[in-house]
Amino acid sequence: MKKKGLEVCGQCPEFPCSKFKSEEQYRQVALSSSYPPSRNVLSNLRFIKEKGIKEFARGQEKRIGLLETMIESYDDGRSRSFFCRAAALLDPKALKSSLDEAKKAIGTGGGGAVDTVDKTKILRGILAEAALREGIELTAKK
Repeated sequence: MKKKGLEVCGQCPEFPCSKFKSEEQYRQVALSSSYPPSRNVLSNLRFIKEKGIKEFARGQEKRIGLLETMIESYDDGRSRSFFCRAAALLDPKALKSSLDEAKKAIGTGGGGAVDTVDKTKILRGILAEAALREGIELTAKK
């Protein structure tokens, strides 16, 4: 990377090269890591190779915006880690549709205003279902 003046391996025409870890090595790192983005190393680099780093950065900006919405509107004081994992691991379209579904569910809940704890439960449930459909685990491993 440094010799070629690249920011990431995914920009290199030789990616993945012999210096790069194998699929299995990354899979093992991903399974043992509590840091969610490590699970996406290969897919992120492949995305960058295919569509470019600017498009990747735009996608990350969308994730950040969706995460900010989750924290501002749905954080019960105990769900930030869950929301961060969801933002890191779920497709932005799944995040957006989950937020839309939660907003609709809260709006049609009947009765008066829904408190933050109930709003959080609704969104967490919807995000967990979206993750399950994609084969992603959002709860932290202990």
